[in-house]
Amino acid sequence: MAFTQGHICARRRQRGISSVLFMLLSGLSLGAMVFGAIYYVRGLQSQSVTVHAQTQAQLKAWSGVEALRQHLYQLGATEAAKLSVNQVVTFSALSGISATVVDVLAADSVNCGGGTRVGFNITGSSGGANSLLAATFCAKGNGGTPGATGKVPAVNIKGNLQLGGDLKVQGDAQTKVVVDGTVNGSGSLTGISNLYATGDITLGGSVGFDLLFSEGNINLSGSALYSSVQSMKNVSLSGGVSVASLTANGTVTMSSNSVTALNSIGNVTTGSATIGTLKTKGSVVGSNLTVSGDAQVAGNYTESSNGSVGSGNYGGSLSTQTWNTKVNMTRVANLAVNITPLTSSTVTTPAFDAGPYKALANYVFEWDGSDIKVTVNNVNSIPNGIYFLEGSGQTRDYLCKTNSYNAATCLAKICSGYSTSNTCFAYDNAKKKWTIAGTTMAPGVLWFEGDVEAGSGTYYNTWIASGSINTAGTNSTYAVNYAGYANTCTNTAFPTLVPTNFCKASDTSKLQPVSAGNIAYGAGGLVGTVYKGGKINLSASNDVYGSVLAGDDLTTSGSTVVHGYVSAANLASIPTGSSLGASTSIDLRNLPSGFDPSNTAATSSAPMSATLLWSRYR
Repeated sequence: MAFTQGHICARRRQRGISSVLFMLLSGLSLGAMVFGAIYYVRGLQSQSVTVHAQTQAQLKAWSGVEALRQHLYQLGATEAAKLSVNQVVTFSALSGISATVVDVLAADSVNCGGGTRVGFNITGSSGGANSLLAATFCAKGNGGTPGATGKVPAVNIKGNLQLGGDLKVQGDAQTKVVVDGTVNGSGSLTGISNLYATGDITLGGSVGFDLLFSEGNINLSGSALYSSVQSMKNVSLSGGVSVASLTANGTVTMSSNSVTALNSIGNVTTGSATIGTLKTKGSVVGSNLTVSGDAQVAGNYTESSNGSVGSGNYGGSLSTQTWNTKVNMTRVANLAVNITPLTSSTVTTPAFDAGPYKALANYVFEWDGSDIKVTVNNVNSIPNGIYFLEGSGQTRDYLCKTNSYNAATCLAKICSGYSTSNTCFAYDNAKKKWTIAGTTMAPGVLWFEGDVEAGSGTYYNTWIASGSINTAGTNSTYAVNYAGYANTCTNTAFPTLVPTNFCKASDTSKLQPVSAGNIAYGAGGLVGTVYKGGKINLSASNDVYGSVLAGDDLTTSGSTVVHGYVSAANLASIPTGSSLGASTSIDLRNLPSGFDPSNTAATSSAPMSATLLWSRYR
């Protein structure tokens, strides 16, 4: 077959198209290779960024672990036990870290050697990546001295409190009285600068406080002057009560009273009262009410008699007698009166259990059914062990190896009676009660099974009872840390009976404080799951140098001065409430070195530590 000239031209045109197609396909292939390479490089870069972000997130999570460990070290076991599950932890100085408490177990003897075990979920975040780490710590010892920062009130009462007589609280900013309950009082009460109650406060007579705060109602009568009265509910004033500053979330009712500055979210109702400045989100009903300064009333203002207002505004209506032109107020529609509502504070709940202190005591007194047995720990010249308390005539109050006095088997006399023929100790088995009366005892921590009556004498001891404690006669008790080196380590009445946990051979000039030594009296404890005892009654004449810790309620009468903190935990099944009466003083001034009335934890003698028990990624 022959090809014509036309055929040849067609073949030439097709050959050109093939070249173009070949070049196009080659270009597409090269483009695919280039874009594939770019995608691959970007993928590597993205993977690198992701790995870097994840690594940074993990590093932040581990930074959170160390920050929490250091924080628990500062808290110690006692404060760490107050953490609550689901509590959120903030890291003010560290970004990209958050944590939540997931587990808290105090006195964990299995994993934490009796300390507090705390578990956290910790999240580290960086560049969009998150790392979740579960970590569990063990906190031991007792960190910090909350009393030094004013966090521990001088008087801390759980349950209702009755005030009477002459009550004084002296010291610095720590002299706060906290009552988790109601407060009732009358008579002459002075010297309390700050009273906080979760329940109602009702006071009368010549009572005077700087600051009253109640989460409930406040009812004041008599002729007292108060610097500040704050109620999360309602306030009622009567008699000749005067208040410099009054704030209420609820209503205010007053008659024949004077208030310099009144702020009330609720209504204000008055008789012949005098107010300097008045602000309320409610309405005012007055009868001969004098507002000498400014009044800002969001609601209505009613004056039924000859009252007056210096200047002010109201948002509702104004009602006065037609002849009364002394209420100088202007209506402002939708008047907004700004008053910040009062909010409650966290109340530290007191507690006391004599049980853990038994292991820290120098002398443990128990009745075995026929004999008094004394367990001795850390006393110079007496080997640790169990002894009988025996003696007769001039050889009383001896620790003996047998249950009868024998000069060869009796080691030491531990108490001086009123005479050589008087014993210090008596035990009533039917009442499970110890009675101790003499001139003085060997210094150290005393622990009693049952109730105790501490009679007349001067004692350089810490008294702890699993039951209740009352005082009698003229009693002066110095908690061991308060007693100091001379009375504890070089006691002239008992020079050889040195409590070696307080008195170190390596330091012959300074007492080694132990937390239990800050307590003068501590009463009450758990028997199984039931709380027993816990009542402390300071009667007659008492000079107490140390803290008084009642597991149930506290009663003072006669003349009582306490140089230390006072608390009542209201742990009994049928609480009766506490009462501070007669002449009672709480004096936190001029406390000696080594005495820290805020530090009374039974575990705080152990060194502080915080360790990571285990961790895992989640």
